[in-house]
Amino acid sequence: MEQKKEFVFNRVKAIAVYAFNNIPFYKELYQNNGINPESLKTFDELDSLPIITKADLQSVPLEFRSFGIKGRLLENTGGSSGHPLELYIEPNSVGHEWAHMHYIWKKLGFKQSDLKVVFGGRADVENVVQYDSARHQFNVDIYSGWQSVADKLLQIFDKYSPKYLHGYPSSIFDFMIWLDNNNHPLLPIMRNHIKGMFLGSELPSPHLRSTTEKILDCKSISWYGHTERSILAYEESAPGIYSPFVTYGFAEMIDDGRLICTSYYNRASPLIRYDTGDRIEGNLNHGLLESFTISDGREGEYVLDKLGNKIFLTGLVFGRHHRLFDIARHIQIYQPRIGAVVVLVTPRDELTPEDASEYFDTSNVQLDFEFRVIAEPIRTKVGKVPLLVKNV
Repeated sequence: MEQKKEFVFNRVKAIAVYAFNNIPFYKELYQNNGINPESLKTFDELDSLPIITKADLQSVPLEFRSFGIKGRLLENTGGSSGHPLELYIEPNSVGHEWAHMHYIWKKLGFKQSDLKVVFGGRADVENVVQYDSARHQFNVDIYSGWQSVADKLLQIFDKYSPKYLHGYPSSIFDFMIWLDNNNHPLLPIMRNHIKGMFLGSELPSPHLRSTTEKILDCKSISWYGHTERSILAYEESAPGIYSPFVTYGFAEMIDDGRLICTSYYNRASPLIRYDTGDRIEGNLNHGLLESFTISDGREGEYVLDKLGNKIFLTGLVFGRHHRLFDIARHIQIYQPRIGAVVVLVTPRDELTPEDASEYFDTSNVQLDFEFRVIAEPIRTKVGKVPLLVKNV
């Protein structure tokens, strides 16, 4: 345990010193709090570094909290409630990310040569199911209706025999239950070939997960992570209990159950003691977070398109990486009737509904869109900002 703590300390101190010396946001933050990261001596002193929030980062220009690493990649994230944040990712961190992901998938026997069928949120999938040679996987157009998807996959399984399903749990579960309810001929073929399901980006429904595992007669594994790349945790021992990789980032649980994370390896837009906005119940061992359950996380909310198909918001809102994320404080969805949605945008600066519509990808989905700009997001009675709004 002491070796782990020393490992964490060295890496958190290194990124904090780097940020202090190179990034104006952290220079100003640490000076205002009377802290010089160079003076840190032990693991127990790491909590002297101030916690930062998404709102803190949104309040300053991206370049003020970033450094000009060569080849840096611009990303945006909506979090679990459509609260956008833009940041840069260091190219070298991509390989680090995939090494950990492959470790997780290997728990179900996955090898790099194995084909996957991926249920993601991309809007540019051609011909219902499209092969992605860079990732050796078949991407599914989750907006085209399950009948079309099933018929296309029937041809693909007959020729290529993929071994794993990967993607948003809500989409995978709904598709498999649809196959079962409709006695589609694809189902027995998938049952014979699929060895496991990789469930990311959402908190899986335990009931639907169990049902789908029985339908396919296979196991699944889920993980917790986000675009910010400051934490990655996986189900090491039991469903719904996530163990963070200490080699990936430093995860903390502070007194009120907030999940705080630090990325070691992203020098383009470092996140040091970053409040993820998620609440957890955790198991601590000598000050290190060994495992946790998520008290409040993103689940499979959906709207209905003109044909009555479920359009899951994880795919529609987060899977497309809309440019609107770059200029909005919050994005929320309201469905006034089947086949139509209202995108509610709380802007950072002045914004018109017409401008908002230009920055939101509405392609390849059977929905009528309306855009409304609101001064403040719609909140629940307890003050939360939901992604799917029930009333406006």
